[in-house]
Amino acid sequence: MSLPAGELPAANRCYLAPTRVVVDNRTGADAHFAAAVQENLSGAGFEVEVRRPSPQTMYDTKVHFVVEGVSVRVPADISRSELAIVAAAVRDAEARRYSQRQRSRDVAIYQGETSRVLAWVDVFGSDLP
Repeated sequence: MSLPAGELPAANRCYLAPTRVVVDNRTGADAHFAAAVQENLSGAGFEVEVRRPSPQTMYDTKVHFVVEGVSVRVPADISRSELAIVAAAVRDAEARRYSQRQRSRDVAIYQGETSRVLAWVDVFGSDLP
C-alpha cells in the first residue's frame, strides 16, 4: 500500500509530549538572554518555562562569591540527542548577545532541580562530555 505524499504510517503518527525545559533566571542575571534561550528552545520543539526573578532579588545587597547567570534545567531522563539540541539552542543565543564580555559566560544545564550539572555550554562549542 502506498501513502500519499507527506503522510506518515499510523505507527509514526502517535503524539509525543514535548520535553519540558526550564530557563532559570531567578537571579535576575539577564532577562534578554533568558528570552532568547526560551525562543530558541521553543523553536526546537521543547515546552519551556521561564523562571523570572522576584522583586526582592533586584534589591539583594548580599555578597555572592559565585555569580550564576541564566541556567537551564532539564529532566533526568533527557536523551543525549535532546541535550545536544538544548546546548545548541543556548550556544546560538550566546552568539547573538550584544556584548563580547557576556558571550564568554558559561551556562549550566542542570539535571532537574538538583545541583548536578550535566553540561556547561559556552559560545565556543566545547560543552558535552
